[in-house]
Amino acid sequence: MKIEPATKQRIIRNAFLSLFIYVLPIALMFITFSITGQRPWNKKQHKHEATKSVNTKNSTNNGNSD
Repeated sequence: MKIEPATKQRIIRNAFLSLFIYVLPIALMFITFSITGQRPWNKKQHKHEATKSVNTKNSTNNGNSD
């Protein structure tokens, strides 16, 4: 089965449009990074320290940890 030239042109145009829509946010992100000078991939991760949870005193146990 042969595809009509008009249909073939629409398929090609829609494929390019889909690729453009897919790439546009990525390109805008990198353009924004280049303009602002931000490099989020170079930021170092902070080490998380183990913290103890704080138990509040209430009237039922009068401050005892029993």
